[in-house]
Amino acid sequence: MSASHEETVDQLIFDHLAKAKLPPTVENLILAAMVGADELAAALGGKTLRPPDRGTGSTAEQKAKGTYLASIEVTGFRGIGPTATLNLHPGPGLTIVTGRNGSGKSSFAEAAEFAFTADNKRWSGRSSVWKEGWRNLHAEKERIASRIKVRIGVEGHRNGGTVECRWNLGAGLDDSETFLQLAGQPRQSVKDLGWQEPLELYRPFLSYAELGGIISGKPSEMHDSLHRILGLDRIVELEKLLKEARKEKDDQSKAGSQLLPSLRVALAEHPDSRARQAKALLDEKVPDLDRLEALASADDAADAVVRVLRQIEGLSLPARDDIAATVEWLREALRQIDSLAGTPVDEARTVASLLKGALRHYESHPNQPCPVCQGRTLDQAWAEQARREIERLTQRAEQLEEAHRVARDSRQALREKVPVQPPILAHDLRAEGVDTTDLRIVWQGWDDLLRSNDVIKIVDQALEVFDALSAALREVQSAARTALEGREHVWRPIADRIREWVATERQSRRAAEAYRALHKAVGWLQDVSETIRNERLAPLATEATRIWTMLRQESNVKLGPICLKGSGPKRRVHMPVTVDGVPGEALSVMSQGELHSLALALFLPRATMAASPFRFLVIDDPVQSMDPAKVYGLAQVLADVAKTRQVIVFTHDDRLPNAVRHLQLDARILIVSRRSDSHVEVTGHKHGDPAKRYLDDARAITNDKDLDPKVRGRIVCHQIRGALEVTSHDLIRARDFRDGVPIAETEERISEATSLGKTLALALLGDMDRQGELQAALNKVDPAAYQVFNAANKGVHGGDVGPLTALLDRAERVVEKLATRAVGR
Repeated sequence: MSASHEETVDQLIFDHLAKAKLPPTVENLILAAMVGADELAAALGGKTLRPPDRGTGSTAEQKAKGTYLASIEVTGFRGIGPTATLNLHPGPGLTIVTGRNGSGKSSFAEAAEFAFTADNKRWSGRSSVWKEGWRNLHAEKERIASRIKVRIGVEGHRNGGTVECRWNLGAGLDDSETFLQLAGQPRQSVKDLGWQEPLELYRPFLSYAELGGIISGKPSEMHDSLHRILGLDRIVELEKLLKEARKEKDDQSKAGSQLLPSLRVALAEHPDSRARQAKALLDEKVPDLDRLEALASADDAADAVVRVLRQIEGLSLPARDDIAATVEWLREALRQIDSLAGTPVDEARTVASLLKGALRHYESHPNQPCPVCQGRTLDQAWAEQARREIERLTQRAEQLEEAHRVARDSRQALREKVPVQPPILAHDLRAEGVDTTDLRIVWQGWDDLLRSNDVIKIVDQALEVFDALSAALREVQSAARTALEGREHVWRPIADRIREWVATERQSRRAAEAYRALHKAVGWLQDVSETIRNERLAPLATEATRIWTMLRQESNVKLGPICLKGSGPKRRVHMPVTVDGVPGEALSVMSQGELHSLALALFLPRATMAASPFRFLVIDDPVQSMDPAKVYGLAQVLADVAKTRQVIVFTHDDRLPNAVRHLQLDARILIVSRRSDSHVEVTGHKHGDPAKRYLDDARAITNDKDLDPKVRGRIVCHQIRGALEVTSHDLIRARDFRDGVPIAETEERISEATSLGKTLALALLGDMDRQGELQAALNKVDPAAYQVFNAANKGVHGGDVGPLTALLDRAERVVEKLATRAVGR
């Protein structure tokens, strides 16, 4: 009764995409949506994704580690006052807990549910009045603090753990301290074990109220529950993402057309001839956006006056502080030159200059008399002496040279910082209210000043002329801006609207293309969703139908294939039925008992899926409203589920344990009774122990004197073997579970033990191949144990085993001692 999803939804979508032959744009959008919203936005912006490697997808869902219930201990909660404990076998099997109404049996189920979920379907979603009776009145009177303690076993984890809820005296229901304690590990919350989502998807608790709610609740709730269980939320997420993007692009695609009517009106009323041209373009079926944009921008591109005005507007001068600093450098350099004039430094510079000239003359006319004085011959000795003297004099003149260099650099900097008068100032712009005459005169004055050789004049007048130039330029630029604003005042606003509309319409057209691609993506995903949904639902629907077939017992209603239908608020689970061959809807034709049976058929496949970590089911009062025939069907269904799950059923109706007994199904039956002051006790039913039932039946056969003695002996020995086997199985399961052995491994070992000897060896020695040591192991259990084992084996083949009553007495004693080992006492 389990189903798993071998492939993730993403992998299935990739498979369908590979075969779909969609347009590349559509496929790209689907791939992007699978990565996330940001990637989808990037894909809509033009980014291309590559399909992932088929081998790198998510791995198949892994089978979760199983959790079983070992006991439920309750104090001061609901109908239980002083501490009461329901001990359970933590492994597959059917346990039926019976007791009259008000005995406190359902309090165990409600306590376990609250410990795991922090809620209870009894009061969930109802008014606060339903919660007020959560604390037991007698416990409150005796000032006993409420507590729930559920011992659990976890596959592969030695000694299991405990889920515990504690309340301080006087605390409210929501004020409990809840924690999970695994053996040998620190405390943690139940959420830390990752159970929050599985508790929603595979909820292992089912009360009578919830049984009715599965069918009578909102159709969308059952639909959504199955959708989540099937792992189809991923498709819903992808579809939502694509639909949101489609809606956004749909809105964007309409933006241009929404602005068009008002723009047409404005153009029709505008006096400029260009407005009429623009309106004519807009009236075309598909307006030419490039021509519209060119028309709106024509003034900028074609009008020479506008170009000149904007060039004047763009002229700039350096900061005054920059010019002032440069002038100051020039002034300081002149001061340095003036201070060094006529000094030995200046004389050294002059003499060095003369010697350099004489040396050049010597190099071209060696060994000739000095051309100045006609005295000494300029020979090699003189040249060497002159070079030394030049070096000495040059060093003395460097200070003056540096001052001259700074002066030259400063004048050059002034020329570079302020460009020569630009040609655009020659345009006659007086018709536009812009007179450049004064600016040209001042700028020419600046140019003339810098070309002057009178450096002192430059120093004295540069800042004054620059200030006049700056003022004149500001005045002209202000006039140019005013002229531009005047020219643009009439046309520019409507031209700007045209350009804005063109930009919006371009976005709208791109959005329309994206909308069409997204629409195809959504449609394709919906088709694929239907396929994947039906493929994944099929095993669960088949299982539900199989269970219903077992439950319906003499009902004229036949359940058809269950499927998910509709979308949005109309989504529902379609459950077609036929009544004596006539089709109908389940909810409209079924009786209350049939509806409860159908609800159980839907609950069990969901709760027993392989992905669920809960290997137990707690079902409270499923028998109500069922006719006797359906109770027998229920017993068979529960026993079938109990082959792989721990099934714990609470009922006040004796029909279920009676059906189990009549059908000879393996089940443990416990009785809950309540004494005064909410004292609750749990005891075994006389027919609740499978081993005891074997032995009771054997006792009845022993006393049947009408049977042939040999037949009687075979049957009694067969029943003794059955009691030994079922008790050994309990011992094996209990020991393995305590040791952390996975249940699946335990069940496989039990199935491989094909003889009573192997089964006992596995139970007592942990190894079915150690049968040679079995006699000693059995005699440790009871001196007569090996004798009982031999007699049972011998008797089923017709051998003489002596008095059956004595054999049965010894067998009961041996089975009881084995059972004591199984429960760890």
